[in-house]
Amino acid sequence: MFIIKDFELAGRIGILKTNRGIIETPAFFPVIDPLKQDVGIKEIEEMGFNQIITNAYLSYKRFGEKVISEGIHEVLGFDKVIMTDSGAYQVLKYGSIDVNQETVMNFEKAIGSDIAVILDKPTGDTDLKEAEESVEETLKNAYDAVKLKDDKTIWVLPIQGGKYLNLVEKSARESSNLPFEMFAIGSPTVFLEKYGYNLIIDMIATAKKYLPPEKPLHLFGGGHPLIFPFAIAMGVDTFDSASYELYAKDDRYITDYGTEKLEDLEYFPCNCPVCSKYTPKDLMEMDVKERRKLLSIHNLYAIKKSINRTKQAIREGRLWEFLVEISRYRPEAQSALRSLSKHIKYMDRFNPKYKGNPRGLKFYGIENTWNPRIINYKSWVLTKYEIKGKDGIIMKPYRGCKKEDIKNMNLIYYAPYLGLIPYEICGLYPTAQFHYVNPIPKEVENELVNTIRAFIIKNRQNKIIKVFADKNILFSYSVGIEAEKLGVEVLWS
Repeated sequence: MFIIKDFELAGRIGILKTNRGIIETPAFFPVIDPLKQDVGIKEIEEMGFNQIITNAYLSYKRFGEKVISEGIHEVLGFDKVIMTDSGAYQVLKYGSIDVNQETVMNFEKAIGSDIAVILDKPTGDTDLKEAEESVEETLKNAYDAVKLKDDKTIWVLPIQGGKYLNLVEKSARESSNLPFEMFAIGSPTVFLEKYGYNLIIDMIATAKKYLPPEKPLHLFGGGHPLIFPFAIAMGVDTFDSASYELYAKDDRYITDYGTEKLEDLEYFPCNCPVCSKYTPKDLMEMDVKERRKLLSIHNLYAIKKSINRTKQAIREGRLWEFLVEISRYRPEAQSALRSLSKHIKYMDRFNPKYKGNPRGLKFYGIENTWNPRIINYKSWVLTKYEIKGKDGIIMKPYRGCKKEDIKNMNLIYYAPYLGLIPYEICGLYPTAQFHYVNPIPKEVENELVNTIRAFIIKNRQNKIIKVFADKNILFSYSVGIEAEKLGVEVLWS
């Protein structure tokens, strides 16, 4: 049902096989409300979305026997993959709905849903007692749902608990033992609306640690380009949202870095079919309905672009560098990256140690040193690299891999971000395929000095150590000063 094609961090590119067809993940499911839709379903399909999601409860109320006799694909006019939500969002919004688990699941089977969500109890942003009740009720419903499942549908079990990570853990632990084909992170919408990305990352990470890694994971309500790369890096495979139309109704224009009010824009920073043809002023002068439709179309293109950029970063083996890049867009993205960094050990379990045709590394700041590949490289040098039985060690600032007359000495270069580069491996990935942006942040410089201090202390009892330092290069000057404090011979230039 789910075949993983490529990995980077805990993110993956996969093939999700459904009864109606296949989806390449990561994938976004536009939320469809057929009675309130500004953008036609055919137009959404023409943009390249081969999957949509709609509300089973609302379909049940609105179409009744018609949708049962004709099927959801016929009623919506979409012959590709359709996912149906059970109506849990209405529970979160209105408190309850007048159907039970058996009614909803039998309805989803009858209308031919390709992917269907069981009737759960969303946690939302509530107090601890209500959160505990939502987890217990969802788990109870899950056990009931096992008896109602069929083999044609991919059934989705939401993980509840919200901001209470101990409850997310409980929900994920118990859910992992149940025979569901897919899982989902429930109740994130209220936190996503507030750009609470750090909490969302922690919710995803907590659930992923206990869910079967071979099963796909969905994030409800994930509809902004800023959250996609971080959630994907943590292992989310699919998303859904009505954000593209909700933002448009408020005249908001989605960008990579946030949303902008249309009235505040003079130029469109995009070349999608809408932005290539119109200006912000053109849209502002249009009829409201037409403006909302065109904004919705742009917003969908912006969403698709973000998903594709993230997939390309996975293919190139540079997902971490991409995360660092977008973390510069706004403080909430920086916070998301810091939250992600807490889970590096988990992500490194899946991260390939090496990928063919690796791209060069571009270092911006201290966040680049959190890259699992950089951490693993530096750890190997400090713990596994063996000093050969020569007279001593020469340490020089890195200026490229050069053939040098070092006689009977070990040569080790030093550089910001990478730390130490033994001469024997200089030129192997990642020791030559990198460049950094000046000036070097103080915390990066301090990390380099601390690395060299640890190396000198470890080896000075057995070897003569000479450090070359350049007074005109700040990080090299700092290294020289530290080496002198440790009583090592420093050769200044």
